[in-house]
Amino acid sequence: MPSKTSKSKTKLKSSEKLRLKSNFAVKKVFKPFYTGGSVGIDNNGDYVFTTCGDKVFAVNTASGLAEKSLSHDGDDITCFKISPNGSCIVTATRSLLLKQWKWPEVQCTRTWKAIHIAPVLTLCFDSTSTLLASGSSDGTVKVWDMVRQYCTHNFRGIPGVVSCLKFHPRDLKLYGAGNDYVIKVWDLNSSKCVGSMESHVSAVTVLEFPSENILVTAGRDSVINMWNLSESNCKTPVKTIPVYETIEDLICLPCEDISDNSVQATFDFLTFGSKGIVRKWQGSSGKCISAGSEGMQAEETYGYTYGKLMPCGQKIMAVTSDHNFNFISVDEHKTYKHFVGYNDEVLDVKFLGEGDLFLIVATNSPKIKVFEIETSACHLLKGHTDTVLSIDVFRNQSYFASCSKDQTVRLWKMNKNTNMFSCVAVGKGHTHTVESLACCKLKMSFMVSGSEDHTLKVWNIAKGENSHIDLSVHHTILAHNKDINSVAVSPNDKLIASGSQDKLAKLWTVEDGQNVGTLRGHKRGIWCVQFSPMDQVLASSSADGSIKLWSLSDFSCLKTLEGHDCSVLKLSFIVKGTQLVSCGSDGLLKLWTIKSSECNKTLDEHSDKIWTLTASQNSDAIVTGSADSTIVLWEDVTEKEKEEQYQKQEESVMQYQELQNLLQEKNYKQALTKAILLQHPFTALNVVREILWQPQGFEILNEIIGKLNLDKKHILLNFVMSWNTNSRNCHEAQAVLNVVLSTTHPSDIENMHDSQTIIEALLPYSERHYQRMSRIVQQSTFVDYTFQLMKLSVNE
Repeated sequence: MPSKTSKSKTKLKSSEKLRLKSNFAVKKVFKPFYTGGSVGIDNNGDYVFTTCGDKVFAVNTASGLAEKSLSHDGDDITCFKISPNGSCIVTATRSLLLKQWKWPEVQCTRTWKAIHIAPVLTLCFDSTSTLLASGSSDGTVKVWDMVRQYCTHNFRGIPGVVSCLKFHPRDLKLYGAGNDYVIKVWDLNSSKCVGSMESHVSAVTVLEFPSENILVTAGRDSVINMWNLSESNCKTPVKTIPVYETIEDLICLPCEDISDNSVQATFDFLTFGSKGIVRKWQGSSGKCISAGSEGMQAEETYGYTYGKLMPCGQKIMAVTSDHNFNFISVDEHKTYKHFVGYNDEVLDVKFLGEGDLFLIVATNSPKIKVFEIETSACHLLKGHTDTVLSIDVFRNQSYFASCSKDQTVRLWKMNKNTNMFSCVAVGKGHTHTVESLACCKLKMSFMVSGSEDHTLKVWNIAKGENSHIDLSVHHTILAHNKDINSVAVSPNDKLIASGSQDKLAKLWTVEDGQNVGTLRGHKRGIWCVQFSPMDQVLASSSADGSIKLWSLSDFSCLKTLEGHDCSVLKLSFIVKGTQLVSCGSDGLLKLWTIKSSECNKTLDEHSDKIWTLTASQNSDAIVTGSADSTIVLWEDVTEKEKEEQYQKQEESVMQYQELQNLLQEKNYKQALTKAILLQHPFTALNVVREILWQPQGFEILNEIIGKLNLDKKHILLNFVMSWNTNSRNCHEAQAVLNVVLSTTHPSDIENMHDSQTIIEALLPYSERHYQRMSRIVQQSTFVDYTFQLMKLSVNE
């Protein structure tokens, strides 16, 4: 039997293995890159361009991350367009400015006034990228020569907003439509309106040319019209196709056999409309070839607003009204990639899968989003009918649960082989919004939910025939007098903790739902409760800005951690319960060490309240989700920083030894340069002193300092500023100052970022040294006079 001494040694060794965290750094950020408006694709298909406030983001189609941006410094963008040759991008802003950007250098090459009296809402290039048309909400259309940089035409005739513009692929004609649902045709040679095409009874959203003599138009009147432009007087469509949904965008698929002379030529096109279904149509027959196929019917409740054909011609990108990007294969009719442009408020987030490869995210939406951390691709899980508020993951990392405003809880399963997700059980019983959820920690046998109806429900999970899972209520507890914000299950699955707006945290038994303790002490509502994974301790965070640690044996408050200035919304234990991280409505993430009760690090990356955080199983990564629509993945950089610090110390020791060797060899020139690089002011002072003691020392010092670059002179001036404060070192300081001022142009000194500070620090001490030297000169003159008198008296 091991002795007490051996037990203590074992405990000591295990504690030594715990490496406390000192800092986390941002590894990856899932930030919003699309809030509605124009979208585009570069000619190689490597980047998708999206509008987000005052920026146009270039999103990498492989990683899903916004790598570049065209910023307009607070001036919101109304629309943008990429030239057909892909060399430039033109953006229009609310301040009625047009900007031309050079891509991919991300360089603004030209800015000019749009001349319109209202914001520009649509832009269109011709096929040669030399002409640009701008349509405004003031009903005017202007054509710009991009080479000579002036406005060539100003067209009127559209009442209200100009909804779409399109140049003819061959003729110098411009087609446009607006609020009167009439398609206008302007001839750029004569600068006149040469035609009006009336057929639509609602806003026209699409103008497309499958060929030179065919025009396809679509709009919100649920029909597609085909026009034969070869007719001398084209006023009525030759074919009208009812589509039974409002059309927002249309893509004509490339076809080699298309004829320019007949509208009966065979060509296919895709439509994107309000029903959220990508439909494929045959132009000659007007029949729908495919609709609602797998992957083509991506959204049931959100329609499509844009559709773009990828440069390869076999894939399309469809944008939904809730800012999601679906990349769809035209032939196989499958969505092979999905990106989220805007998450709205992030309410909860958890790691999922072996190795924490996925992130489950609950946003201000009925859909659960599962992000692949490596590729940023997203899976949308449908099931809830209202906003999902909380999620939690079981220990096996294959099942997770969710709760929602629709008063239900759901159990989900991930297939590890295919990475597909499915809802396997639904729990009903709450009468109000289910705000919080917690899964058991050991075997997957139960989960707990807390609701606005003031009750806790313990749900039994049982597997039936054919692996069917049943979800039933084991018991219901009337737990609090106000909303239950948080629930947690103890590591041994014996206790449940609940935190409520009534300022109380309570403990309950899982088996019979009996209350075993009430924790009082918070002055405002409790937002989060968490059990320590190792000790018999419960942590709670509150709107009073404090974090409290409670003993589970006597329910007393062990510690109170104060550091947040506002509500602490979430907390999590890390490093086996020795540390915890917390986040608040101030947008700050704080790292605490429980033993010392100190905040080791405060991290600021979010611009709004952080609703949620979670730590990985090994505590090496943390994810935070905020109301600013961003999800930040943090990685532990403690060991990395220690290694860097060790390397710096090692390098510093080696350089210091080299400096000592130079001093030993009396190589003062290199020694002074090395002391400046190491920023050793005292060593540099000794070197300067030794140089000045040499014959012709001032000339040697002048030669050495004169060859230094401006950065090293700047460091040397900071040394002089320190030396000059001591009268013992004033001679060396003034000598160096003399050389620096005589060998450096005044403008270079003025351009130093702290030049004013240096001058203000040098002046008073220099004046004091000058006055002291003046007094010494006067005293020496008096001594010389006295000595001369003494000599005269001796001679007499």
